[in-house]
Amino acid sequence: MVPQCILLSFERRGMRNHSSEIVTEKEKPGQSRIFYGWWIVLVATWISVITSGIGFYSHGVILDPIQNRFGWSKGIISTAISLHFVIIGIMGFFISRPIDKYGPRQVMVIGSIIAGIAVVLLGHIKEIWHLYAVYILMAMGWSGVSLLPINTVITNWFIRRRGFAMSITMMGMSLGGIIMVPLSTYLISYLGLRTALFILGVLVLVGIIPLTLLVIKQQPSDIGQLPDGIPWQSSSEQETARAHFMASQQRVWTRRQAMGTLPFWSIVVAFLFALTGQMAYLTHQISFLSLTLGRGGAATAVSITAAASIMGRLVVGLVADRRDKRYVTIVLWAIQIMAMLSLAYSDHVIVLYLGTFVFGLVMGSIMLMQPLLTSECFGMVSFATVSGLMGVFVFSGAAMGPTIAGIIYDSTGSYRMALSLFAALTFFAILAVLFAKPPGRQKKTPAH
Repeated sequence: MVPQCILLSFERRGMRNHSSEIVTEKEKPGQSRIFYGWWIVLVATWISVITSGIGFYSHGVILDPIQNRFGWSKGIISTAISLHFVIIGIMGFFISRPIDKYGPRQVMVIGSIIAGIAVVLLGHIKEIWHLYAVYILMAMGWSGVSLLPINTVITNWFIRRRGFAMSITMMGMSLGGIIMVPLSTYLISYLGLRTALFILGVLVLVGIIPLTLLVIKQQPSDIGQLPDGIPWQSSSEQETARAHFMASQQRVWTRRQAMGTLPFWSIVVAFLFALTGQMAYLTHQISFLSLTLGRGGAATAVSITAAASIMGRLVVGLVADRRDKRYVTIVLWAIQIMAMLSLAYSDHVIVLYLGTFVFGLVMGSIMLMQPLLTSECFGMVSFATVSGLMGVFVFSGAAMGPTIAGIIYDSTGSYRMALSLFAALTFFAILAVLFAKPPGRQKKTPAH
């Protein structure tokens, strides 16, 4: 039996609540046994391959070619990259409510068009202001087709297996590093920066738009299904607890209400500190490792990092659905600290490869934990609204990481001080995430 309060909550979101429709999955002969949400996961994973591979990992690939071509300092180029992430965070504020209200599909199509054009334009820059303008345009595009809309659609389609489904989707981010970094390096080396960026820009357009239009749907009710593909059947003892959980998932949060809670700021501060170092390292990873491993070895190390993150995400995705997500996050950050310090204070080849492998194990999982903690604390109905607001603070702050690393390198000729600083910030992130508990149920009346 499905609790009536759950059915009513589905109805408020425009979901069908007739009992005959709820059992349709098991009653219709010949109906596919594959829950449509897994097709969503498959397409979202492929989209993540493109968006992360070109819009995230490839920054490190093109940093040195741009510097060699124009003679600009790493600090100047890194600032453009930092501005890119700041704009992504700010754009999340503007696109979050339309995503919650109308679904992510339209936003993703528009975002991919803008991002694809911006990637092509990056090959035609001549002045510093061109670099900044293109990175701003690129950020506007990537914001509409990356983590926020993808995490929102996964949050809507899954509850019980949300961690596992999201971990599979985020594998695409790791695969993006494995596939796109060597591809981008090859294209730039043999075809030149301009031709390479044209090919990558076209790939964004043809690789995302058709699948988005054909497959992506906002929520299970659009095709008469329920989250996870099964009704919530429970014993009488479990019914009340599950009804309360579903009510919390269906609660509508305004931005003002979310900002008035301790969990909101706990998640913001914790992930701001942790992702500052992560963004900095990933942006400068090839430059940093090239000092010892050479450019080819550095590119291989990036692929190792991405491959390791696949293994890490799969394990953490399974564990996160069964354990306190705060403690899972703390373990990941403790490992990140050890990896950063190892990379900072050793130039031994084996240590560098091992350090970048360990960093990869936790890197992707850390990005997985933020949406999982957010959805646990603030539910699914307002996920994009709350997550987008968090992104304004998290990405705007963490985006300073590449700039800080670039400035420190220009001043000292080394990345050691920067990596030590980011390890210290990650320690403070561990303290902050302890307060990321779901808000108390005393505030039960949703605001309109």
